[in-house]
Formats: sequence, structure tokens, C-alpha cells
Amino acid sequence: MIPPRFLRAVNNARPHGAHRYDLFGPKLGRRLTLFGRLALDLWVRLESDPHVITYCERPVCIPDAKPPRVVDFWVRTHNDEKLCLLLRTAEATSAAQGSLLFPAFQSWSRASSLQLQMIRPTELDDPQVLRENRIMMLRYLAASHTLPVEKLAPGVITACSDGATLAELERQFATVDPMLVRSVVFRLVLRGDVRCPALPFEPLGPNTYLELV
Repeated sequence: MIPPRFLRAVNNARPHGAHRYDLFGPKLGRRLTLFGRLALDLWVRLESDPHVITYCERPVCIPDAKPPRVVDFWVRTHNDEKLCLLLRTAEATSAAQGSLLFPAFQSWSRASSLQLQMIRPTELDDPQVLRENRIMMLRYLAASHTLPVEKLAPGVITACSDGATLAELERQFATVDPMLVRSVVFRLVLRGDVRCPALPFEPLGPNTYLELV
């Protein structure tokens, strides 16, 4: 595997008034700190997107930006690499009016084979149920990241071949701690191997239906 281009945040200064979130990133296998609700919402998407292989928070500063500006995430997918910049209100307004934001940095990004993705706040308006379900799954993954849950994955995949609810899976693997069964199921959902059709509409629970992709 190609080593990540960025490994750690270049700036951990807390922006004025921003809420701090201390998290564990399952795809990174380490803890990270985010600032602001939008950064949290984007992080949930990155961890929940099976196409995202890895990422890094606040990987690089934009030179000469006033006020100082840090790129929010570097992201590697199966197809490319990109830098994600969460636009502030004034920046989103300028971009909507046709202004070119950070032209020198955009040129550097292209020369470095990095797509610069500028994200408006409204682009992160996921349904509340979907967001809460994803956060719940990530909490299970964080709680079980040191446990040997991967060995259960083949059996869970087989059990989902004809479709099954979460409660049925827990009964089928009754000798295993239900928390571990859920951790495996949620890992497979986030990895894209198992599908949960009602994920955007219904809270996760015993009747949640799962099937193979």
C-alpha cells in the first residue's frame, strides 16, 4: 500500500468559539481532534464512505491566506487524492458570486495531483437519522478496535446472504458477546460488504434488516 501523504495535523490550535471533538478514527487506528460541527459531520462521512481508504485532519496550511487557513482534510480514495476545504460563510458567498478562492493554492494542488474540493456548509445536511446511525456504528468500531472481531466477519457475511435482522444475527452467534456481533456487522456495513436499506430512515435496533450488497 502507498504510504499516506499526510499523517498528522499541522495545526492543533482551537479556532475561537469552535467546539472541540476528541475522537477515535477507525480507518486511521488513532485518536484525532476536530474543531467545529462541520468538521465533525465531514469526518462522519469520510469514516462511513467505503470508497475512502484513509485521510488526515488539517494536513496543510494555505500559504499567505488571511486570516490564516488550514485545509480540513486530506482524503485518499480508491481512485484519487483530494484536499477538502470547508468554506466559511464569507468564502461560500464569494465563490457563489464567481470569485476564485485561493488561486495559488489551487494551482499547487493541481501540480501535486490533488483535487481541491471546496465544500459549502449546506452540502453536509445529511438526514439526522442517518447521521446518528453512522455515529453509533463508529462508536462500536472504536470500542472494539483492539479486539479480534474480524474473524467473525466471514460467518456474518454468510448469515446475511439471505437477509437477516440484527436480532437474528445475535441469536445465531449466541456464544459471542452481542457487542462484538454488532461491531462486526457495523464494520461490514461501513466497509460496503453488507447493506442496511433502512439506514437513512430508521434508528438502528434489533429489527434492523441487513443483506449482502
